[in-house]
Amino acid sequence: MTFTKKKLAAAIGGTLLASVGIQQAQAAVDIDNTAGATALLYASEAVIGTSGLGLTDAATEMDIAGIMAVNGVQSDTDIRVTLTLSSGTFTAAPTLTIDADGAGAVGCLDAVAATAACPATTLFSGGTTADSTVTFNTSTGDGSVIANAHFNFALAGLTISDQSAITATVSTEIADNFGPTDLADNSGAYLSFGPLLSVAADAGNAETVAIDVAQNSLYFAGGATGDTNINVGGAIISVAATAPVGIATDALTANSIITVAQHTITAANGFAAFNQGTAAPGTITVGGAAATVSTADATMAAAPTAAVPVGGNAAGSNDVVLTAPTGNTVAISETTLMATVTSTTAGAVYSGATSSGSVALASLSRNGSSARLTFSVNPDSPYPMSIRVTNDSAIAGPATLTLTNDDGETSAAISLADVAGGPAGDLGAGASTALLNMSDVFAAVQAADATFDLGAMSNKLRVSVSSLTPSIVLNAFSLSSDGTTFSMVTDAGA
Repeated sequence: MTFTKKKLAAAIGGTLLASVGIQQAQAAVDIDNTAGATALLYASEAVIGTSGLGLTDAATEMDIAGIMAVNGVQSDTDIRVTLTLSSGTFTAAPTLTIDADGAGAVGCLDAVAATAACPATTLFSGGTTADSTVTFNTSTGDGSVIANAHFNFALAGLTISDQSAITATVSTEIADNFGPTDLADNSGAYLSFGPLLSVAADAGNAETVAIDVAQNSLYFAGGATGDTNINVGGAIISVAATAPVGIATDALTANSIITVAQHTITAANGFAAFNQGTAAPGTITVGGAAATVSTADATMAAAPTAAVPVGGNAAGSNDVVLTAPTGNTVAISETTLMATVTSTTAGAVYSGATSSGSVALASLSRNGSSARLTFSVNPDSPYPMSIRVTNDSAIAGPATLTLTNDDGETSAAISLADVAGGPAGDLGAGASTALLNMSDVFAAVQAADATFDLGAMSNKLRVSVSSLTPSIVLNAFSLSSDGTTFSMVTDAGA
């Protein structure tokens, strides 16, 4: 060999420059690409059996390319290039070519410095179906490898046992009469897995109207008397914006994974107002198709199985609409709502797990009213204070109370029924509570929320009352320290 110390220094120096560039790139497949932009992404819906899963190359997508030596390799030099994958085994022996750009351009010079194809490589070790490493040898002979020449490993496929991300490391060693020299490794992400499909909540058309207590909770407060229906949104199967490929490194659609899906709606407190079993029973629809309430579980309503479009569901296509009868006589219950999607796979190759799942829909809640008292004395004040709550509407309903201290901390809500002297249940239409002493109110709040107390710097309180009635009035009264004067401090009506 005629490799000189000057040539060796040039090769090593060029490799150090390549190493700096690789630290910036850390790419996959095309190792010189920045941020792994060309790394392969396979669909995580792929099912891996007991004998593993084969990923096959469609064309050249699974090839691994990168710069071999920035300053090239001089004549009379042996070259050994090794590819090591972090996991997986080859489905067939890879091949290695050396070229100018990883895409087949001529990457060598002959003895008279004319461009020429690089010498063929020969398999040295590895590359079997039990291996994740393969090594090739070649020699420059009387020619040379140009600066920035690339290696290109062509892979027919891999067998994997799990969906761990795989990194590729390529190491190059050159040798002349001074002995072998290692060039810096190229390493980066090669392939990973991600879902093609997912189940997403679709609230674009969901309405915020409440059950109207002024209409005895028989209709919704949608701006018109007798509003019978509400759109609570839905669930859609979405296709990933950056779509992964299939196990044959091929393009996928939603129908590559699943064919149909069924939507089941669950109402924690049931569908009584929308499933009355009469001539005008009310309806529950999903994407316009009627859902049937289960005879075994009145909290569940299942829509018919429906085909899934190749691009996934469009926004609004699976909206859930609840409709009460026009002449409704059954109060609409407050309830949380959930949509559960169950998909059917197109075959055994892929799983429907990512396209099955549950999402929350808009909840049904009643409107109501509230009143606030911005000042209340210390419950142990020598000036005892009491409150009185009045439901001045024609609708009975429950009322709750919270306290806020001067540090801005608000207690958990309690029912007025929890306060000594409070109503036994709902506050009746047109009814008022007895005078509720603030010391009793404070005791009831602390019984329900042991962490709540008076403020650290000030011991006054604020009182808030909420009710599921069209209106509510909160009055506060104070008694003088000698018990001779009884006065209304404020009227904090709704």
